[in-house]
Amino acid sequence: MIVAIAGGTGSGKTTLSYAMKKIYTLRFNANVEIVSMDNYYKNENIEKFDNYDHPKAFNMTLLYNDLKEFLSTGNMQVRSYDYVTKESTIIRTQSNVKILILEGLYPYYEKKIRDICSIKLYLDIDEDTRIKRRLLRDLQERNISIEKNTQMIDSFVKEMHKKYVSKQKKKADKLFKSSENILEYL
Repeated sequence: MIVAIAGGTGSGKTTLSYAMKKIYTLRFNANVEIVSMDNYYKNENIEKFDNYDHPKAFNMTLLYNDLKEFLSTGNMQVRSYDYVTKESTIIRTQSNVKILILEGLYPYYEKKIRDICSIKLYLDIDEDTRIKRRLLRDLQERNISIEKNTQMIDSFVKEMHKKYVSKQKKKADKLFKSSENILEYL
């Protein structure tokens, strides 16, 4: 089973994924794995792009193939994207996975990926909250200065959200205004 979580940058997708993993592991006594679409960026050394928030920055074919492999075998390739080398590599193979949580900006962008997701959730968090979270996260975890991040947000992040990310609301099974509401739903 694949549970997918979509939403804009800083909406709480990763935080919610870990909370769900904890709940599902205890409730179902099952092996639960999280897959972040952030680990499926294309290799920038091969395919040049400068907008990590555009759907075309993601290697959707690789993601789809990994998800199909999971559905047929229960094994999931866990990848990591290196923002320095610009490459995605397999860091381990998780076997006997029963529930897979897919989180990212675009899990419903391509029909073939959307169609294999059993549950589709969308976090519809207000822009100010999302931007504040992103600035803090990227400063702490990705070493991106507030100035550089603000430039990216103003240059393309807001535009990509409006043009692509928010359109996925219509494709979700359930829309949430906060992650607390989702935990009640689970």
